[in-house]
Amino acid sequence: MIFTETREGRRFVGELPPGMPIVTAIRGLVIDYRITSGWMTGTGLVQDPILCPPASEAGYGEPRPHPGRFLVATMHGVISEQRGQADVLVRTLLYGEDGTVVGGKLEEGIAVSVELHCQTFDDITLRRYHDADVGFARWLDVAVNNQDEVPESVRSGRSAMEAMPSRLLEPNELPRLKVGDWLQHPRLGNCEVAAVADEERITIRMDGGKVAQLHLGLLTLVPNGRRGGRMVYDVQIRRRGR
Repeated sequence: MIFTETREGRRFVGELPPGMPIVTAIRGLVIDYRITSGWMTGTGLVQDPILCPPASEAGYGEPRPHPGRFLVATMHGVISEQRGQADVLVRTLLYGEDGTVVGGKLEEGIAVSVELHCQTFDDITLRRYHDADVGFARWLDVAVNNQDEVPESVRSGRSAMEAMPSRLLEPNELPRLKVGDWLQHPRLGNCEVAAVADEERITIRMDGGKVAQLHLGLLTLVPNGRRGGRMVYDVQIRRRGR
């Protein structure tokens, strides 16, 4: 039995944008936030999941696609290390539109509305090995991380929020606009984002069909819900020098 105490960790919460591959997104978060050990839970709706059910003897069976939309009853992700590489395992139980219940290892699925909560344990690295007898990855050992080598941004949740990429936006920070998002401009009215040149310049299409360039340097964008699966932002014009 392996049992250890951990005292350093962070907690994250977030929402996956509609249309984003769930497992791919979680793996990206693990890399971006340098997570070596942690557990994640999820809730919401998924589209067209691909699941590996438990096999009759050991491990998991072959991936099976399940077309349609499913409600997440449970979703648990385990973050560890296997063979020197970050390892992410997501298991889920899903309810289909017709009452079908499916579950197993989530190979992939598309987020319709998926919210995540993650607890990390930053003073350890959980290492696993593949146990052929049961067909699952089991605990090999727990390595205590050298705190002198842990980046300062990982040592506390607050410093991580300030120093690492985060979905939480400061009041003066611009969201990442995407083509198809909508802007409610006080002068130009309802505008659709037609192209994104860089972090400060976009092309917009107004209701009458007119296309124009918009510079974001003097604007504040405030999220105001969704329309047709796209984000809607209220535009506020800042005075120069502020």
